[in-house]
Amino acid sequence: MGKYFKAWNIILALIFLILFFAVLYPILYIFKASFIDPETGAFSLKSYQTFFHYPYYLRCLRNSLFVSALGTFFALMLGVPFAFILARYHVPGKNLLKTLGTLPLILPTFIGAEAWLMLLGRNGLFAKIFQPLGIDIPSIYGWQGIVLVFTLQFFPFIFLMVSSAINAIDRSLEEAATNLGSGRLRVFFTVTLPVIMPAILSGALVVFYLCIENFGVPVLIGEDFRVLAVQAYNEFISEMGGNPSMAGALSMILLAITLGLTILQKYWVQRKSYAMTSLNPQEVKRLGPLATFLVWLFCAGLVFVALFPFVVVMVSSVTKTQGPVMYWGQFSLDNFIRAIAIAPRPIINSFFLATTATLIGIVFGVVVSYLLVRRRGAVSYLLDILVMLPLAIAGTVQGIALAATYNKGFIVLTGTWMILVLAYFIRKTPYSIKTTSALLQQIDASIEEASINLGVPPVRSFIKVVIPIMLPGIIAGGIIMWVTTLAELSSTIVLYYGPWATMTVEVFQRIGSGDFGPASAYATILIISVLIPLFILNRISGKDIASSL
Repeated sequence: MGKYFKAWNIILALIFLILFFAVLYPILYIFKASFIDPETGAFSLKSYQTFFHYPYYLRCLRNSLFVSALGTFFALMLGVPFAFILARYHVPGKNLLKTLGTLPLILPTFIGAEAWLMLLGRNGLFAKIFQPLGIDIPSIYGWQGIVLVFTLQFFPFIFLMVSSAINAIDRSLEEAATNLGSGRLRVFFTVTLPVIMPAILSGALVVFYLCIENFGVPVLIGEDFRVLAVQAYNEFISEMGGNPSMAGALSMILLAITLGLTILQKYWVQRKSYAMTSLNPQEVKRLGPLATFLVWLFCAGLVFVALFPFVVVMVSSVTKTQGPVMYWGQFSLDNFIRAIAIAPRPIINSFFLATTATLIGIVFGVVVSYLLVRRRGAVSYLLDILVMLPLAIAGTVQGIALAATYNKGFIVLTGTWMILVLAYFIRKTPYSIKTTSALLQQIDASIEEASINLGVPPVRSFIKVVIPIMLPGIIAGGIIMWVTTLAELSSTIVLYYGPWATMTVEVFQRIGSGDFGPASAYATILIISVLIPLFILNRISGKDIASSL
């Protein structure tokens, strides 16, 4: 019997217990709640019948699918050529373009929405410049603005996945097709495209998922254009005093979509990916002066348009403001004074919550990574599914599930800072696990076994021998987890309680009330807080942002 109670078995049991109460139980609770009649408390399909009966709810679903499909399509139209150009041709400033082109991934989408509001909103900068000239500018409100922000912030996912696939192609494949008389265009469509197609479709599924689960962008610039994630939040807020049945139904429908996309993406990658040795790496070609200028103009222009909104936010943070009115050209530090000196609590909250969740996530992630890599089998396969499951759950759905589950009963966490840490820890730990697992696979198990053979217990051998070797990966995973936690809005907006508002909540609320100056100050602090750790990671590990994500 003793062997069943070894230290690692006890740790494994504790991990499954944590995952059950943090991930599975809340989802099962909200699933059950979606079948409860809020008036009678009896089992009922009323919420689902309401969803499929009323055109308003079906319109929310159609809207979600519509903007997600369009955002994915345009992200592909930009991301694929961007990846192909930077992988195959000499482009001036290529490394800088790659790094800057990846930045939109880690910059919060709702801050991008704020910037476009300040540019194309009713009181925006472009409106002031062009309307006196009789030039109508396109509206940022509604589905057009949502698709614009989605496209510019998510195309880097396509770029990263496709560029990796292109770089892995063995040159001899294309050369063989050329030697058989195929032209460049035919080689691309018959050889190159089929090989990189799994990466393209995999990236498209990821982008579609990110679009459909996004809360911040639609709620800020969608106005009457309602999507499923926003409507689930609205239903939950309105039903906080009772049984969140309709919110549960909407959450389950959204979860079914995101979970289905995740399974489809995993299935597609496993069935359709091609193994490449890349013994003959691709030759980077030089184009003529005009062609070089045109491809550089496309890449640099895309990066400029994607990052320009964040520059606007940083400039507006030191611009004199009065509510939604921006006095461009008149500089002032009043916004930062109000944010840092008068109302510093959201900044302190953000750093405290992100740091606490990251420290817990690092310890949890390292232990889970060890169990996944060193103890392979059915149990580790189940563990892998459970720890990665939060990646398939929209932040709004996760927030609703946690708030509803721990609102009463034996464990009450709703309204405390602990529920925020729990949400961040569960939602972001997969980043830490991904980094540390990859590094642990490169460490020979014999190093650890030698320590155990010398009489050092397994857990102590892991701490004394394995962890020091894994330290660079642990730090990298921790930094990625910290910066993504700092920028989290979807689950925060559902779970936070007044005194525990974060910078993301503060930005969101101030944009909603038209107070753009202080919103930009908090957003700028958030942007800088995200970029500095990534810069440090780059300097220490030599990895760029793209390889860290």
